Amino acid sequence: MFAEEGHKVGVLHARFHDLPSATWLKGPSEPITMVEEDGLIVVRARKRLFQPGPLHRIPPVYRSSVRAREKLALRMYDAYKAVHGAPDIIHAKSAMWGAILAKAIAERDNIPYVVTVGSSVFARGIVGPRERKTAALTLRSANRLLSVSTTLADDLERILGIQASAFMTVPNMIDSEKFPYTPLPENEMFTFGYMANLVEDKGHRTLLNAFVDVPNAKLRLAGDGPLRAELEAMTTRLGLDGRVEFVGPVPREKASGFFQAIDAFVHPSRYETFGIVLVEALSTGRPVIATRCGGPNDIVRAEDGTLVNVDDVDGLAEAMRSFIGRVWDTQVMRDGVEARYTKEAVRNRLLGVYETVLSPPRP
Repeated sequence: MFAEEGHKVGVLHARFHDLPSATWLKGPSEPITMVEEDGLIVVRARKRLFQPGPLHRIPPVYRSSVRAREKLALRMYDAYKAVHGAPDIIHAKSAMWGAILAKAIAERDNIPYVVTVGSSVFARGIVGPRERKTAALTLRSANRLLSVSTTLADDLERILGIQASAFMTVPNMIDSEKFPYTPLPENEMFTFGYMANLVEDKGHRTLLNAFVDVPNAKLRLAGDGPLRAELEAMTTRLGLDGRVEFVGPVPREKASGFFQAIDAFVHPSRYETFGIVLVEALSTGRPVIATRCGGPNDIVRAEDGTLVNVDDVDGLAEAMRSFIGRVWDTQVMRDGVEARYTKEAVRNRLLGVYETVLSPPRP
């Protein structure tokens, strides 16, 4: 989105194959390559790592793994700099390895770096104490910290000990042209939709249990995953076969059609750092019901829909019943997306961040 405005943008994309993952044998190392794609200079490389993941609990092994990643990143950066010169600023879109590699480059060449955090790995307990310590040190040394939601910043304060106030909220963006505003459909029966992988954290069981108490409505579930058979059986057991439809995976290029065919979007997830599908639904002009599970807390305004508590079957059912027959100003939803989540809106916020980092105000 910066290249469109005439800025030079380089992207380093390093991939690592760790022992004993399946990709260690199937994913070969690849040399550094550099190409131009859609106005971006993209540098890629892939490397096998020889420090087995299970042994990362041993400090020397873990440090060796970190150094191996940093060395490849520095080589990739040097290849870029030799052709295109040094950048003014580095922006890492990762709280873990992306930030660690950005820090290695920034400290060696004395370049400021910014980090955007957006992953749920810390809140979900996926990373261990070594990774948490490394991430905390890396984030503290960044020139500016950004978070895709205020609740994620709160989580990182609790987990990494970094004050939530240190993070500026800059959300993810969408291409609103791919999710055009359309009038509400003329469905014979009010139709709710949900698009998510059929996995534990997405709250499908809560949704189905709630939908039992939402008469005169249909529910379309887009997505696939390991819980599909269980959820289909649950639908039958609850007597919902005639009102719930599993539509399977929806390709991204057809996602807007899914939103256009429903009257409202429901999102019962148990944890989200952001919630891009909510923004896509609102861009189309569809009111939303979401849980207070993180990112949606920032996204859903009173004019956009309703928030309910996580795993609250009765609250979700009540919210869904209240939507049937309710009149919304759907243009306000679209306008809110244009103001907060388009490329232009997010680009302007980021450029403002970069300017303050590169030209800090005088004391």
